[in-house]
Order: sequence, then structure tokens, then C-alpha cells
Amino acid sequence: MNKKRGIIKALAAAALAALTLAAPVAAGAQGRDEVRQALHAGDHAKAIALALEALRGDPENAEVRFLLARAYASAGRNGEAEAVLDRLLAEHPADADLIVLKGRLLCRRGDLDGAEKAFRRASEAEPRSADALAGLADVASWRGQLDASLVYARRALDLDADHAGALFRVGSVLLWQGDYGKARGYLARAAELEPMNADFRRALDRAVPLFVRKAEVRLSGRNEHWSDGRSDCGDLGLAVLFGLFDDRVRLVAKMGRSWRAGGRDDQLGLEAYPRLWKGAYGYFDLSLAPGAAFIPRSAVHAEVYQAFLTRCEASLGLRRIGSAAGDAAMAVASAAAYLGPWYPNVRLAWADAHAGTAFTWTAGVRRYFAGASYAWAAFGRGSRSPETGPAEEILAGPAWLFEAGFDVYAFRDVKLRGYASRREGIGGADSTAVSLTVGYRF
Repeated sequence: MNKKRGIIKALAAAALAALTLAAPVAAGAQGRDEVRQALHAGDHAKAIALALEALRGDPENAEVRFLLARAYASAGRNGEAEAVLDRLLAEHPADADLIVLKGRLLCRRGDLDGAEKAFRRASEAEPRSADALAGLADVASWRGQLDASLVYARRALDLDADHAGALFRVGSVLLWQGDYGKARGYLARAAELEPMNADFRRALDRAVPLFVRKAEVRLSGRNEHWSDGRSDCGDLGLAVLFGLFDDRVRLVAKMGRSWRAGGRDDQLGLEAYPRLWKGAYGYFDLSLAPGAAFIPRSAVHAEVYQAFLTRCEASLGLRRIGSAAGDAAMAVASAAAYLGPWYPNVRLAWADAHAGTAFTWTAGVRRYFAGASYAWAAFGRGSRSPETGPAEEILAGPAWLFEAGFDVYAFRDVKLRGYASRREGIGGADSTAVSLTVGYRF
């Protein structure tokens, strides 16, 4: 009996010793998990505090030190991140994760050559490192080597289909190339995987042609010739485009002169394109021409565009004009999709009884190229859109419409925009309008 009692005491003592030894290990694992959770949540200050606390009990823990370096880097404290990382690399020179983080910090310093060497070293140390390939994709993109960037990023996705950084890089390159449909798909997935990443969310919000433009100045001219012998109509305009609030709002300040029936009118205007809630942006336009005899004395347009199903968008809006010839109000709606470089769209408008055209429909398609450049064509019945027709177009009778044009950047920053619009009146006169815009972006 005493012998059995002794065996039981020995086993209990061994179990107690094992629990005592395991407690710090469990605490260390819990500490690492808490640091990772804080990093994933984007709470970098908390991640740093938790990592420092964990290191007080285990100062040589390489995994926690690596997490601390990542937290410092995410918080923008690059010097402290490099200090921790360099000590780790001295101890573990062939660790691919450490080398990749070193490459990221070199990128921030603008040392793309050093970063590329680091990412290649990481790829040699760990041939299946998606992080190293994503780093090479980033470096190639920043150097303007877009085809190489896509190759590296897609190789990274072959290894890890849910690598958020590689998804983001593919989407960013496709966005620049004008492939808005595919770009939105990649960027939406990256933002879904890392919802706290502000860069990913911002890129997805900007994945529409409007928000890839820089500050720009434009001079435009338009002429319309009529079949019934009336004098040609002409418009000349100057516009300046710029962004506010980190480009959350794009503004267009404009002024112009219009010639009608031997007279002329002047007008001033302001357009705004704000990013609204998730997946939504607005188009607001105010034009004023006090005392105008021919063109509307006021024109107001408000429309909201909402993205859905990643590649699609729809809009609803209102437009109202006030002129010497009469006032008119119009409700508008549209639907479109980003299908790779193609952008098919349908637009509808209903005007009140004072307008000459009660109902308008148009169907068209755009074909995007690099940047925000595109060519387009459309046809429909009713009145022309504000893009090709004057504000008073709504007061005219209905017509069949055939239009085509282009909007491109030549020599990188020179804006060229033009269109031809044929209007065949139903029971009225026909007209042909041509327009050319020249501009420069900064």
C-alpha cells in the first residue's frame, strides 16, 4: 500500500512539474496569437504593446520579435522595425519571411534595387514563397514593367490563391491598363481578405475611370450644323479639373460662350464627382448663365452611381433647366457593366410635359485602353445626353441619335477628346454636331 502511495505521489509531482513547464509555453502561444489578432485588426499600437509585453517574459522569442518588427513597420516606425529585423536576420540569415520584410522596408526607402535583391534572396531560400513573388511584382510595377509585374503576381497566386498583396497588384495593373471589369474583381477580393487595409479599400473605390485622372486643364469647341438653313450653333469652353480631400471629390470648374441665332451667351459652371458610401459616387453639375437669351439660364443635375455584383453599376438622377424658352425637369437612370475592357451601358430619361422630348433611351459601349483612355459609340431615340448635346436639347423634339467618339491621352499627359453626333429629327430638322477637346494633365 505504501509503495502504491509513493508511486501516486511521484506521478502527481511529475504532472505538476509538467504543468509548470507548460504554463509559460501556453502563455507564449497565447501572446503570439493576441499579437497576430491585433495586426490583422489593424490595431498596430496594440500589437506593439502586446509583443513588448510577451518579450519581457521571453526576450529571445524569434517569432514574437518578428511580429514586433511587422507591427513597427505597419505603424510606419520603419527605423525601429529595421533595428529588430536586422538582429533577427543576423541570427537567421536564410529565413524567407525575414528577408521579405526587409525587402518591404527597402521599398519604403525607395531602394528598389536593394528590395529586388532581397525578394530574389527570399525566393531562393523558399522557392514556394508567394510573399517573395508578390514583392517582385510590386517592384516591377513601380518600375513601369507591367507585364513582368503581372507574371510575378500571377505566379504568387498560383502558390496562394488568397494572397491579398498579389490580388491587389494584379488589380492595380489591370486598372491602369483599362481592364476595369477584371480589376474590380481582383481588388474586391483583396479588400475582402484584408478589410482593414486602407490601401485596398481606396483602390477598389477608385476602380472607376473618373478617379484615375490627375489635375487637368481643357479647352473644347463644338459646332452643330442644321438641315433647315438656320445658322450653325457653336460652343467654346475652358475647364479645370482637380481633386480635393485626398481625391475623394473631383471638381471641374468651367466657363464657356455659346453662339445661337446670331447672338451669344456666357455661362459659368461647377461639376463635382464625390465618392460617397461603399461602392458609390455622385455626379453633380450646376451651370448658370444669368440673363441668357438662348441657352438655359440655369441647369442643375444630380445623379448617384452605385456599384453592385463587383462589375456592375446603376444610377438614378434628376436634371432641371430654366430658360427663356421654358423650364423642364427630367429623371434619369442608367445601368452598365465593366466586362474586361468593355463597358456596355443603357441610359433612360423621362421629361415632364413642358419638354419637347418626353422619353429618351440610348444604348452604347465603351472600349477602354491604357489609363482612362477609351473609344465609344451609341445610338438611341429622344434627346442627346449632356455629354454631346447642349443643355437646351431637352426642349427640342425627339430624334434618332447616332454618336461615336474617343477620349484618349497621347504622349502620356496630352488630352484629346472628340465626337461626331448625328441627330435625325422625327418630324423636324436634322443636325450634325462635331466636337474636339484638347487638354493637359499634371
